[in-house]
Amino acid sequence: MAKAMTGTLPTHLTKAVGVVEISEPAGELSLADRRLFNFLLANAYPRLGKHPNHVVRLSDIRGFAALAREGVGEADNRRLKGSIERLQKTLVTFNYLDSDKGSIWQSSQLLGTCILGERTGELTYLFPAGLEERLAEPALYSYISLRVIYQFESKYALILYEILKRYADRDAIEPYWAVKTSELRDLLGCRERLKDWKDFRRRALNPALEEIDRLSEFAVEVLEIRQGGGRGGGKVVGVTFRIRRKERREAETTVRELDKPRVQRRGEKKLQLEEQETAVALRWLSGSDPRVRFRWQKRAEELGVGLPAAAAAPENLVKWVPSIARLICREERLTISSM
Repeated sequence: MAKAMTGTLPTHLTKAVGVVEISEPAGELSLADRRLFNFLLANAYPRLGKHPNHVVRLSDIRGFAALAREGVGEADNRRLKGSIERLQKTLVTFNYLDSDKGSIWQSSQLLGTCILGERTGELTYLFPAGLEERLAEPALYSYISLRVIYQFESKYALILYEILKRYADRDAIEPYWAVKTSELRDLLGCRERLKDWKDFRRRALNPALEEIDRLSEFAVEVLEIRQGGGRGGGKVVGVTFRIRRKERREAETTVRELDKPRVQRRGEKKLQLEEQETAVALRWLSGSDPRVRFRWQKRAEELGVGLPAAAAAPENLVKWVPSIARLICREERLTISSM
């Protein structure tokens, strides 16, 4: 169920679907909270159902946190306590069949009682009894790569990866996950935020899918399900995620990506973003009225950008627009998705 690697932390974890697909509309669980729960579950997995209490050293938790934050550890236990409290307040539900009682609905906290011995350096914790039974022998589960989820910088990416991994592992020619937009928002904790679908797609869904595509063993295509007429083909009411296992060359690229230091990936991502912003700004300004080009030429001059002769001519924009492309995109409300 849990594969060991060097040290005490396994590389993979069999995680029950009920604690993967947590409907959390308010989005109170942070990326750090979700990572901590995975760490605690991985640490306890070999003893689930055998011992009610599980123990872990604070140094191991700090080491885990440092790994997730590129070597930056915690000075004290305040964040740890905050994460534990949020996990204790979060409910998870299961639906399953019982041979005698039929269909069963079960609700439980994610974490039960936790005791933190700050002098001994140990955390003693337990999962509620009913939940532990579901965790130990899950009927439905995702086989999670801990190495991958440690690398995610977006909690939306972590949530989607854990859900989609279950479908990626299916023995199906074309695995997919179909979900209503309302349910997807609740799973990602966005019921009351990013209410416009374009904002939700641009700020939550697309960045998560980009991380998954870059770091996981599968690729994802998103199909929007629209209802009604009007501009754009109607309101988006559902989404289908089509999942494809990566070919060998793609998988090798992913392994190399995982081996990169996170600071390197961030630098490459920043450079890619700058290139995309430059392309958007150049395309927009090239097609704009000459008065708009002259206005931005004057703005660049005020900012101290070196300008060529006839700077507003379309063929000369490439010589100076890259210096202020981000500013142009922000003030003119241009988006990369408009490329």
